[in-house]
Amino acid sequence: MTREDMLRELELMPLWTLRNSLPTSLAPKVEDDLASTLQIEQEPVPIAAAIVLPVSEVSGLQYLRSEDGDYLFALAPGIQPEESIMLSAMLMAMAVKATMVSIKSIAEAKALQPKVVVALGESSVQYLLQSTQTLSELRGIINDFSGIPLIATYDLEHLLQNWKDKASAWEDLCLAMMTLKELGLNA
Repeated sequence: MTREDMLRELELMPLWTLRNSLPTSLAPKVEDDLASTLQIEQEPVPIAAAIVLPVSEVSGLQYLRSEDGDYLFALAPGIQPEESIMLSAMLMAMAVKATMVSIKSIAEAKALQPKVVVALGESSVQYLLQSTQTLSELRGIINDFSGIPLIATYDLEHLLQNWKDKASAWEDLCLAMMTLKELGLNA
């Protein structure tokens, strides 16, 4: 059965058309057999970092650093595969390539001199800022991490369980990108 046959059967043709063809890495594999077509196979999403990242013995956090050194991401340990896929999608949406980095203390994080720190989750932001404020109090604003802008957002587990908060998390990531852009303009 062809793609057009399936769309006609679902009464989506001729109204529905594909605007741009999907890149081959994202396009589902189409088989002639209807049973295998219904079980859409997806290419594995490239994971920005291994599912198991090194965990700091002191803070209990995991860190990712953008290849250009502009961003430092701090997140809770124990990333699950679904969370890793979400993290990859977030980084891809920000056009950031990140690698894992081993950081043992706040001083080491500051020594990397990122332009913007993004803390995912309340425990991450509280540890970095040495604060007891809640995530809701720290989100949506630029926090000061010893002269480095720090943006707080939801952790990956929370976003998987509360999909309505993904829009707010995207606003936080946009704030991080705007902050970086403004720093570039002022430099």
